[in-house]
Amino acid sequence: MSTYLAYVTRVIDGDTFKTSNRTIRLAGVDAPENNTPQGQSATAYLKHLIEGRQVTIKTVTTDVYGRSVADVWRYADRLYINQAMIDSGHAKPA
Repeated sequence: MSTYLAYVTRVIDGDTFKTSNRTIRLAGVDAPENNTPQGQSATAYLKHLIEGRQVTIKTVTTDVYGRSVADVWRYADRLYINQAMIDSGHAKPA
């Protein structure tokens, strides 16, 4: 697939966010739903990590909802966001 830089405009939940022109789902990550306290915590943590920041996105596939499923790194320090969500306990491997 493709690798590109983008700015995160909005975090939707603990494993999904928007850039200016795409919705991205973190590959291999399953965060709790937003309507739970754990889901709200996961969303807040992902916002803390990437909202308003530049990220490197490596698209793996497209899901049934048309979202790009991707590996994501925070550009400034190369933090691998997919693994950071799992390591922090805010998500589990999918």
